[in-house]
Amino acid sequence: MFMHVTDWPRIFEELYPVPGAGEHEISLLVHTFGVALSAEELSAIRSGQINPYPPTHPLYASYAPFDPRRWKFPAGALPADYLDFLSWSNGGEFRTGDRWFQFFPATDPVHGLRAMLLAYRIPQYMPFALPFAMDGGGGFYLFDMRDPADEPPIVWAHAGSFGWAPDEHVPLAASFLAACAGRSAPDADLHLGRQSH
Repeated sequence: MFMHVTDWPRIFEELYPVPGAGEHEISLLVHTFGVALSAEELSAIRSGQINPYPPTHPLYASYAPFDPRRWKFPAGALPADYLDFLSWSNGGEFRTGDRWFQFFPATDPVHGLRAMLLAYRIPQYMPFALPFAMDGGGGFYLFDMRDPADEPPIVWAHAGSFGWAPDEHVPLAASFLAACAGRSAPDADLHLGRQSH
């Protein structure tokens, strides 16, 4: 049984928690979020790629599907604060100031972390990033797991422009807890190149 380190209801100003994840589900998440694609996942991703251009478009002939076998998945440890949060609320919606979170459930096959990672093809555009929530307006909160030795900082990126370039993501906070306690909407800082507070 989890003993919560953080008093989560005090972090958020508006909160809609759901029942927490059990130890088995959290253990499953910890051991599977960054594994290589299964044959079934690989097949689904490949079959979902279609040429976005009509045959008469000049770019139709140059379209080439990406190769998901080359994807680089996040690795390392998930933050203890995040796992503590999941044990309290396995998903749910929360607000602090202008910052909204719609957290993904740990291992849900449609809306869980890995499901969203693959559904939005994030490894193609942001290798080593792991999404854990949305902001209610098309933006994603992600763990930056490019350095597996450190606690992952939190970044924000819009679903229409995932990437590690400075104009494609916002370095949001040094930790999960700091991101939750932040008050500004992350998209306000996208072109300013600074951390939100």
